[in-house]
Amino acid sequence: MEIRVHRFPVGAGPYAVEVRNPAGSVTVEAVEDTPEYVVEIEALDSTAEELIDRVDLFLVGSRLRVHVPERRLLRTPSFAIRVTAPTGTATRIAVASADTELRGELGRAELTGASGDADVESCTELQLRTASGDARLGTVTGRATVGSASGDVQVESVGAGLEVKTASGDVEVGTVTGDVSVSTASGDVGIDHVSGGTVGVKTVSGDIEVGIAPGLRVWLDLSSLSGRMESQLDGDEATAGDGPAQVTVSLRTVSGDQRVRRASAV
Repeated sequence: MEIRVHRFPVGAGPYAVEVRNPAGSVTVEAVEDTPEYVVEIEALDSTAEELIDRVDLFLVGSRLRVHVPERRLLRTPSFAIRVTAPTGTATRIAVASADTELRGELGRAELTGASGDADVESCTELQLRTASGDARLGTVTGRATVGSASGDVQVESVGAGLEVKTASGDVEVGTVTGDVSVSTASGDVGIDHVSGGTVGVKTVSGDIEVGIAPGLRVWLDLSSLSGRMESQLDGDEATAGDGPAQVTVSLRTVSGDQRVRRASAV
């Protein structure tokens, strides 16, 4: 299939990339000190080959836009869009069934998709909305907001708060600093390491497990109709000391089990 490569000077910044691609894949890679945007457009089917000349490429200052034609004669073209951009570039990606991958250290990331998966290595802030696609998130130095219907959500590290709303997908979180809010119907929720703030988790039939950083004073507010509730914090109050709670944990389930434990030191 045909491949086109385009190059644009990055300018003085701030850097931003916007990509719209209904089907196929989108990859944005941050490269330190790169002097140019490099856009590689690959047609993945015959419909895309017919429309490759109609892909909209537009540069204003340091803001790059790549828009793919949505369909022709009721057929949706499938493209692989690959963009190389400077470190810290803000990204806005809109897809339908295309997979999205963000590599390197990027700025604020906004991702919208239907059934495609999203894989983000590192960004300063994240806003993600998807229907059935899975989300795998590495490091978000700021705040992360994720909305999903049935997709699973995996987050390694969040530095300034996390909000997740999903229906049936599981939610797995590594280390999080700041307030946490997770709402799901049947998905399980696991948060490995909480170091402060307020943790609020609501689920119907899913299980919940939360790990609290060692040495922190904790206020627990647990409620479940038929699920089991277990706290492994008993006996370590002496190490936490006196004073107000440093972490507030509020868990709500109908039939799901709840478990609160001490996390391993980071």
